[in-house]
Amino acid sequence: MGFKRFLCAAISLVMTIAVVPSAAIAEEVSSAVHEKSMMKLLDDAWQVLDKVEAEAIASGADSKTVTHAVYKAALQLNLVDEGSINSLTSKSFFFKVNGMECCYDYVARNVKFVSTVDNQMIKLLSDSFKEGPNNLNVLLVGPYYGEDSSFTNQYRDEAAHISEATGGETVELVYHAATGPAIAREAANAGVVIYDSHGTASGTSSYLCLTTNEGITSTDYTNGWAVSSGSAAFIDGRYIENHIDGELPNTMFWMAICEGMKKSGKGTTGYALLRAGAGCVYGYSQSVSFSGDYLYEAHFWNRMVEDDATVAEAYNSMTETYGNWDPAHSSSYGAAWPVIMSPVDEFPTNPDSHQTVNCDWTLMGGDLEPVELEDYQLSVQSVEVNRTETVEVSFIRVPDNANNYSLVWGSEDESIATVAGNNRKAVILGVNEGSTRIYCDVYAGEELMGRAYCEVNVLHYPSIDEALNVEGGNLEFTSPTASYPWKVAFIGDRIAAKSSNDGFDRTTSTLRLVLDMKKDESIAFDWKVSSEANYDKLGFYVNDSQQGSLLSGNMDWRNVTYTAANDGTYTFEWRYVKDVSVADGDDCGYVDNVVYNRLCIPGDIDNDGVVSSVDALMALRASMGVIELTADEITRADVNNDGVVDMSDALWILRNSIGM
Repeated sequence: MGFKRFLCAAISLVMTIAVVPSAAIAEEVSSAVHEKSMMKLLDDAWQVLDKVEAEAIASGADSKTVTHAVYKAALQLNLVDEGSINSLTSKSFFFKVNGMECCYDYVARNVKFVSTVDNQMIKLLSDSFKEGPNNLNVLLVGPYYGEDSSFTNQYRDEAAHISEATGGETVELVYHAATGPAIAREAANAGVVIYDSHGTASGTSSYLCLTTNEGITSTDYTNGWAVSSGSAAFIDGRYIENHIDGELPNTMFWMAICEGMKKSGKGTTGYALLRAGAGCVYGYSQSVSFSGDYLYEAHFWNRMVEDDATVAEAYNSMTETYGNWDPAHSSSYGAAWPVIMSPVDEFPTNPDSHQTVNCDWTLMGGDLEPVELEDYQLSVQSVEVNRTETVEVSFIRVPDNANNYSLVWGSEDESIATVAGNNRKAVILGVNEGSTRIYCDVYAGEELMGRAYCEVNVLHYPSIDEALNVEGGNLEFTSPTASYPWKVAFIGDRIAAKSSNDGFDRTTSTLRLVLDMKKDESIAFDWKVSSEANYDKLGFYVNDSQQGSLLSGNMDWRNVTYTAANDGTYTFEWRYVKDVSVADGDDCGYVDNVVYNRLCIPGDIDNDGVVSSVDALMALRASMGVIELTADEITRADVNNDGVVDMSDALWILRNSIGM
């Protein structure tokens, strides 16, 4: 009997143990089945588009015609999510399949460039160099190596010489070996990563083109940090951030790709890599030429290796030698500008301009000789900053290569201004109107050397409602598109509002006002535009219906009045809409002096649509000479029409406000 009980217990235990892995296996199988079904949807969609592309190319069509043929096919394909197709250009467009991000890019899929640039052998000295960043290895990512003749051995040689100088190894991921998972894995073991590929920007990110989609999942596509391109794919910095095992070892990323720092990408890739542990990220604002990129690269890395320069020093030397934009371009318009992002260099407001770089990252930064700080000061002794806005203050070192010190920043009154900084600069945020001081404590080791101060005067900064209303107005405005809200703008002696999608192709910035109006009531406003003529346009809409003509080009202020035809709720919108490319002027629309002209209600002195105790108090105070009313206010306050505002008017308004 005892043996039977023992046997039953044993069997029960075995069954219990077996249930857990069985459940786990079942869940894993279910997940795998789901993944397979999702990827099949992608494969089926791309099978159709691949065929359309092949037929168009075979017919001898040019790149624009091929792209538009694939675009039309995508529009008619029920596997493509309705309304998801966007960012159409002459060579590319984006779309979704069951929520998964996809991109058709003619250049990345078909163009095989012929390089006109001779390979430049770069001589790097490797004797007696100090230890480099946290990891000495160099990772070279070249998805188009062996497929596109444009990609010479330029960066192969560069990677080899950098690793020779640091004493590390060079790891190559080229052609189909450059998979998403492999890049994330190897990046965790590299002090320098060189991306040598095609690139593109769309939505709010910039992407690196891969020749393979191996290892990328439906979850990656759905999250938008990977984009399907048929058998190929794109990834951005978020892919690495979310797939890396551990943290990047203070890595320097050199993105030798087009549009890696394009304005529409909003620095998404750079910020993701910095969050993942990178020390610095380099890229271009537009499509860069191979010849220009090679000139920049050779000079930059020679300074980093031969002179142990900081990123800031190498960047400044590079641009001083070859110019601020792609050396292959005769004009700055449309040219690629080099851009640096680091813990002390945010994504620039305008990447297509020269940048002041502060990054102290050095290739040999792991063992710098200490240089004592002899003297110091802040770059300014007083600043003015608007409430809710920021201003930067730099720490000036003597000598300017001093590194054996640390700074602690603080504010004497954080209810007025706060400050956050590092060993090179600080950012002051205006919190509320008033004056205070921020300070900087300077330490040599644990010894306090002294304290430097900066006076901060925080000014009032008008709200969007204050900017838009006429004086005394109380209308409330919203921006339904969170990505591109309208903002306060100072134009001459005006405080107005402006759209904020300047530089972001295929976007709309919308300003909205909702009012309950009576028949024959009206609103009036001033507006103007400064944009690319005939393409980027500012429009005024009532209940989603366009009113009058769209404004485009450079048009000065003009006044518009809209009168309500019936009682009802009216939604007013001002929309600045950008096309697929090119920007001109300020690239925005402006609106100012919005006024709601209500029908005159006797006793409604403040013109808010109701007669209230507030109106009665205004009449009482006016009758006593405490306040002065405007001409319009007197008209509404003089309810007995005797030409003056007196106690009888105040009493009538009070009785009316309480229903008597």
